[in-house]
Amino acid sequence: MRLWGGTRRKPEGLLEAALVRASSYTTTATGAPTKIQLLGQVSGRTDWPRIRDHWERRSGLTGSWPRDLGVDGLALNLWPIQPGRMGVTAGMGAKPEKRQPRALLGTPALVSFDPGDGHSTSEGALAEAVTNWLDDVLGHGEHPAGVLLAPPILEEWAANGRLVRRRVVTFGLDWQLPSADHLTWPTNDVR
Repeated sequence: MRLWGGTRRKPEGLLEAALVRASSYTTTATGAPTKIQLLGQVSGRTDWPRIRDHWERRSGLTGSWPRDLGVDGLALNLWPIQPGRMGVTAGMGAKPEKRQPRALLGTPALVSFDPGDGHSTSEGALAEAVTNWLDDVLGHGEHPAGVLLAPPILEEWAANGRLVRRRVVTFGLDWQLPSADHLTWPTNDVR
């Protein structure tokens, strides 16, 4: 995972540079690029152990994931999924593992952060996760023909399966695919 503390650039600026690299990669690669929707799910300390255990049992992808989060710590899981329309998230009000995506289009990413430190936000963590994910999957040839991305979706969850907010975050950047329809939750929270 990239260390952000030593850099003075904002995560959104690093994301913009990563999108330029990804676009350049896709235009020089042969074959059809993979169409991907990135879903960032922010979860707190209460739900985190169950989410981690779910993915450890399911795929073993959790080797670098923290076992526990700090008192105010949050985790943002970034899931590469199929683009398009998303309905109400499955498992709302249910166990944390029920809201996990069933089919992934590659390796996910994770950023843990503490919004109480005055420097971290869910949007900043999302920008960091997307940047790291792009650099990792393209650098390791996971998508040899490149990727076409829809603007990422950010879901913020409270304990006990309560969806606090879900929205598309464009960071004011151009994305290759349109955003999914009917995403905003609550419906009057349009940004």
